[in-house]
Amino acid sequence: MTLRNKSAKAPEHVFGPSLPLWDKLLSYAERYLKISAVFYRLVSATFTGPPCFRLIFRELAKQVYFTALRGIQILIFAALLLGLHMILYAAEQLTKVSYEDFLGWLMVTVVVRQMGPVLAALYVLIHSGGAIIVEVGTMSVNREVEALQAMGIDPYRYLGVPRFWGVTLGVIFLYIVIVHVTVIGGYYFSQIYSDISLENFWHSFLNVLQMSDIIVGLIKAAVFGTIIGTVSIFAGFEARGDMGEVAKKTAQGALWSLVFCGSMEVIITTAYYLYFIGGPLSPLGSLPWAMANYLC
Repeated sequence: MTLRNKSAKAPEHVFGPSLPLWDKLLSYAERYLKISAVFYRLVSATFTGPPCFRLIFRELAKQVYFTALRGIQILIFAALLLGLHMILYAAEQLTKVSYEDFLGWLMVTVVVRQMGPVLAALYVLIHSGGAIIVEVGTMSVNREVEALQAMGIDPYRYLGVPRFWGVTLGVIFLYIVIVHVTVIGGYYFSQIYSDISLENFWHSFLNVLQMSDIIVGLIKAAVFGTIIGTVSIFAGFEARGDMGEVAKKTAQGALWSLVFCGSMEVIITTAYYLYFIGGPLSPLGSLPWAMANYLC
């Protein structure tokens, strides 16, 4: 009987430690499916429901202003510093071996394709992601969401849709601002410490820049914006009980957004290097040759 009992308990002793890990994996998968369901509901609620475009547009404009315009001077300053450090330190090393043209490739790879969308997403996550979670979570704790449902109003359409699209458009707009400020402003700002020819720098940048770089950057910005908006709204609606739960969901929402954005960054970058084939871009090609020479 003793040996039989020991043999019966052996599988539980062997596989017991792996059960918490399996439970965590199931919990992560469940959370991912819930966030995906919220994303689908936000997108579908945008094009369905009663026509209240004036109200949604007003809330959308407020969210875009709060996300992309309020405090943008901090992001511009950070973009200037990024451009200054990249151009200054890269030029200092590359001019020693006469590879100034490599500076254009460095700006396209780091700013347009990699750091631009990431910096915009981090700014929006810090500036707006937590604020959305606190705002929606407070409404959920105070049962204002239940009151909207009792009146026949879809809370995802009334509260979620304007914030979702406001964050997405905000990230895209900030990405465009970062690219322009980093490349152009960083160059002029770096002239205080270095002597780089504007003509050589501009032509090296345009010769390397491709349509695929801009498309990938915009895709990353849009994906990061939808992730931050979806996760923030999901975490806000998940808050229950008291304000301590709102603080907990705010911290969790920030971590979930970072994980999802990092995962999508790896996936999009890998797909770009494996499958994306783009042609060269000539932004000044449609302008007259005299105007192009004047601008360059």
